[in-house]
Order: sequence, then structure tokens, then C-alpha cells
Amino acid sequence: MDDILNGKSIKADFEAQVTAALMIQSNALIPLKLAAKLCGIPQHEITRRIACGTFPKPRNLSPKGKRISDVFYLKDLHEWIKCPHLYRQRGCHGE
Repeated sequence: MDDILNGKSIKADFEAQVTAALMIQSNALIPLKLAAKLCGIPQHEITRRIACGTFPKPRNLSPKGKRISDVFYLKDLHEWIKCPHLYRQRGCHGE
């Protein structure tokens, strides 16, 4: 009831939770800007961690020779969020 009084809709919360669950289940692709918001770190820190092998590598959606955007699989980010201090990219040196 407090949610309704504060202008927050229970239906909107439910829809957001369902959307998030479906995105994780379907392994949705998300851009760097959204990845930074979800992970709570700035974009430049994500770039640094990718280079160090401590953040999931992005996938490139561009045709050969043209850069459109790099995106991340949501499941990769979910794995990182669960344990960021232990995350290492697969196949990185030093494993």
C-alpha cells in the first residue's frame, strides 16, 4: 500500500522484474552504457578491467570494417556481478 501512496505502481515493479528475468534467461545483449549502470562502475573502469582480464569481454555487433557498438551478454555481466573480485576472463594469462 505504501508503494501505491508513494506513486509507485506494483504493476510497474512486477513488469520490470519479469523483463529483467526474461533478459537474463534469453541472454540479452546490452550496450556499454547500460552495463556500467548495472555494474555500478564507470565506463572507463569497465574498459580498464576488460584490458586486465577482470571484466567480461564485449561482443562487436558491427559488420567487418565498421564499428557500430560493443555489447555485453547479460549472463556474462550477471556472473561478474555475483563475484567481481574473483572474476577472470576465460583464456586470460595468469589463470
